[in-house]
Order: sequence, then structure tokens, then C-alpha cells
Amino acid sequence: MKDRILNALMLLAVAAALIVTWIRGGAEKQPEILPMNLAAQAAPEPTLHPADAYKQTRLKTRDREQTALTALLNATDTDAEVRLQAQKQLAELVQNSEIELAAEAALLARGYEKALCVSRAGEAIVFVSGEIGAQDAALILEILEEASGLPRENIRVSGYAF
Repeated sequence: MKDRILNALMLLAVAAALIVTWIRGGAEKQPEILPMNLAAQAAPEPTLHPADAYKQTRLKTRDREQTALTALLNATDTDAEVRLQAQKQLAELVQNSEIELAAEAALLARGYEKALCVSRAGEAIVFVSGEIGAQDAALILEILEEASGLPRENIRVSGYAF
């Protein structure tokens, strides 16, 4: 008799579990131990060409410099001498940017995609990948000379840079 009662209770418990499972909509989902989005390896970022990496760094640096100089110029407590120096540096920064952009645009137009120009302290250096012809070098020198006002002896053009 005792066995029959235990068997009946067991059958009732199993029936109750089946009814609850049926009402809830099926088997309970097992939690993921490691989510799939973490298990998948992220694709590595493509490595930038050295010229592109330099251009990105140059842009960020110029933005920071320009912001700092503008803040210095706009500050009410800035000394007149400091303000004059900040104006000179800002004008030099803009001039260097214009020289570099003009040279890089001319090189891009001539088919040199990964060209790079660096203009600092009255000098300009142009780097290109591959061989540069005499006609292209003369064009680049002329463009830089006109854009910068620099003498030709302060302008350098370098091929096979990267």
C-alpha cells in the first residue's frame, strides 16, 4: 500500500511537471556559458599605409595645436606679447597646412596616390612611393615654390620613400 501511494505521488509530480512545461512553452533554455559574440574572433583592422597613418596623426596634432592657439588668443587675460606669438604660430600652422595640401593634391593629380608633404620652418619635403620623373619633380618644385614662397633650395623631393 505504501508503494502504491508513493507511485501515485510520483506520477502526480511528473504530470504536474509536464503540465507546467507545456504551459511555459517547452523546455527551459540553458544559459550560454560564453556568449557567441565574445567567442568569435574580431577581424583585425587593416594596417594603414605609412603615409595615411602620418596624415591622420598630422591632422589630429594640427587640430589640437589650432584649438590651443585659438583658446590662447581668445583668453581675456593673455599678455599682448603672448597673443602676438600665438598669432604668428597660428599663421605658420595654416601656411604649412596649405603648402602640404597643395603639394599632395598636385601629386595625387599626377598619379602619386600615397604622396606626403611635410612643411616646417621654411622648408618643405615631399615623399612619394616609386620613381619620380624629372617633369613631375619640376612641377612639384614649381607648385611648392609658388604656394609657399620658399626658394627652390629649401624644397626637397624624394622618390621611393615607402
